[in-house]
Amino acid sequence: MFRKKSILHLVLCLRGGLIEPLLKALALTYNCEKMICQKCYACIPPCATNCCKCKCGHSSQLQPKKKLK
Repeated sequence: MFRKKSILHLVLCLRGGLIEPLLKALALTYNCEKMICQKCYACIPPCATNCCKCKCGHSSQLQPKKKLK
């Protein structure tokens, strides 16, 4: 029905691209709001006080994950 190079075909292919604000906030909490162990680089929940890994000896050297630009 539509030819491959027609404008209408290109418009139908380019729809979308926006993320809902609720889903964006949920993705930020799962991916960005974390703590990082400075010894073993494990990704840990933000409320943690010590690392959960044995290989770094349950270190307390945690820092927040860098924010996206």
